[in-house]
Amino acid sequence: MRTYVIVNTSDLVSLDYSQLLTTSAETTIRNVVGDKAIVKYIGDMPSTISSLSEKTLHTHEEIIPIVESSEWREEPNDP
Repeated sequence: MRTYVIVNTSDLVSLDYSQLLTTSAETTIRNVVGDKAIVKYIGDMPSTISSLSEKTLHTHEEIIPIVESSEWREEPNDP
């Protein structure tokens, strides 16, 4: 099962991307403010994630409404 993890962007530099489906800090989805990012993995929690003190875990079904919220998606400006 794929697990999505919301982490602080300041933690992105310390992650071992070889343990994740996310390939690099540059390919993460970030919130509008830029202080949170989403990384993902399959199976058991990798040590690079378990070592983080601040993280929230989500299933695919749980992450969809999160990334569709205004915290993660800027509303387009009216012309």
